[in-house]
Amino acid sequence: MLGAGVFALDLWPARGGSEDHVIEVTADEVERLRARWTAQWGRPPTGPELESLIGETVDEEILYREARRLGLDREDAIVRRRLAQKLTFILEDASGAAAPSADEVEAYFVRHAERYRRPPRTTFDHVFLSADRRTDPAADATALLRRIGAPGGDDWRRLGDPFMLSRTYAGRTNAEIAGMFGAGFAEAVSALPTGGWSGPVESTYGMHLVRVHDRTPPRRPSLDELRDRVVADLREERRRERGRAAYRALRDDYDVRLPAATGQGAGTGP
Repeated sequence: MLGAGVFALDLWPARGGSEDHVIEVTADEVERLRARWTAQWGRPPTGPELESLIGETVDEEILYREARRLGLDREDAIVRRRLAQKLTFILEDASGAAAPSADEVEAYFVRHAERYRRPPRTTFDHVFLSADRRTDPAADATALLRRIGAPGGDDWRRLGDPFMLSRTYAGRTNAEIAGMFGAGFAEAVSALPTGGWSGPVESTYGMHLVRVHDRTPPRRPSLDELRDRVVADLREERRRERGRAAYRALRDDYDVRLPAATGQGAGTGP
């Protein structure tokens, strides 16, 4: 550690009276610090609290400048990535875009109709039969189906084996069902009739008897229902397009040379 410290001091440039060693905290910066504190804590900072904020800002600036002077920002993948990301944000927001017109919003909505389509949703109960606890859960489920479907057989919550999740699910999409029980289970449930018990249906956990209560078909909402979301999506798409265009303009100024083994030509875009 002592050797490293001596090495760092040896690299440390001589201090002088240059402007690089002048740190000026402007009135505007103080106001930004006060506003940030007020937004976080719901009240203005006291005198000592504001002095502490200013002191932390000065400390950070000193450490930042000295770290750069020592070259700590070079050959650091995290710093490079963060700077590249920050410039990407600047390029995307460099030129403000006008608000899209009603016709543009409608055209965007029609062009991306599938994105806004509401998927079908299913409400169902299930009784679980564990593959770990039973020798033949499929046969047990078939036998239980006759019992649970008999008149007065409404004790289904006490049947089967304990299940770590819920026994009833309301308004779930096929993707949500697949995420919990597996794709095969979701596909099978989507084809079951409503009203009565069916099965056995296999999941990633074991076998199930399933009763579908309700199934909502897919539908496409109107633009009026989703206007705010569509406008936000259109603005975001345009922001990314501005960023890509600005990046292409920057890249045109560079001569990118790659090793022949990569199989890519020089100066190709992203």
